[in-house]
Amino acid sequence: MKIENYLWTEKWRPKNLEDLILPNRIKTKLEKGISTSLLFTGSPGTGKTSAAKVLIKQFKHPHLYINASTDTSVDVVRNRITDFCANRSIMDEQGKLKIILLDEVDGVSEQFFKAMRATMEQFHMNARFVATCNYINKVPEAIQSRFEVISFDFDKEEENELIRGYLIRLFHICKEENLNVDKNAMLELVKRKFPDLRSILNTLQGYSASGKDKITIEDIKKFNSIYKDVFDLIFNNTAPEKNYEYLISTYGNRVDDVMSALNNEFFEYLKLEKPEALKYLPQITEKVAYYQSIRTSVIDVALPLTALVFTLQTIVRGG
Repeated sequence: MKIENYLWTEKWRPKNLEDLILPNRIKTKLEKGISTSLLFTGSPGTGKTSAAKVLIKQFKHPHLYINASTDTSVDVVRNRITDFCANRSIMDEQGKLKIILLDEVDGVSEQFFKAMRATMEQFHMNARFVATCNYINKVPEAIQSRFEVISFDFDKEEENELIRGYLIRLFHICKEENLNVDKNAMLELVKRKFPDLRSILNTLQGYSASGKDKITIEDIKKFNSIYKDVFDLIFNNTAPEKNYEYLISTYGNRVDDVMSALNNEFFEYLKLEKPEALKYLPQITEKVAYYQSIRTSVIDVALPLTALVFTLQTIVRGG
């Protein structure tokens, strides 16, 4: 598989509010800008992070980005966030609110949340928080009450509206990337993976990277992903040192993306490509959860990925 130097999910990330594919109830709120702290919650791939970044950029707020799934320590609040809020800049004189973007805030520690409450109160005159999360139940009520919570999950009527928007955007992207996708095939792909636009783009990039230039509905019924090479690697008999070198050189800067794909996308791969290995699903799920949980506590961030792949190799071989 030909590996690209960029991810379509980043290359085609929305640049302004008009580019966002969201229900009108959300777009109407975003068009008003940021006056209160905002918490975007909903399923993965529904545009929460894209909406937060576009909102900050369009209204030209000075901002600090925190990947809360990896920067979980309370020291992040005490040092980085507090320093950002406290330091004055030329933007302060223009009356611009400072924005702290906390991506995937449902992954932080209890101590982080406690420190965050105090910081929000301390700097309420000049700063607002915009946070995203997949699981609202992991965010304490005391934190939720300090935000305007906006759900990115959709009802049936909104779903139909968004599917049309997805199709228009995806056909445009495929045209620009020289990938010819049959209309029925695209509709099938969107329906299968809705609302996860990120997963849809990864699948389309996977087809492109494999050299295909015409995608039919028969292709959609087979598994594909930009990370299929990693899944295949788990089942191959290549020498461990070659697999290690491949993982580090190819995915050393994409560890979080691959670790995420080894959840739902790998499960789909097993169902379609390796059904005989589904009997190992409990052990696989346990190991994926474990290595995802420790990825932020090691010096070399690629180490949990390589360890997970080698562990899964042992499991699927009946070891």
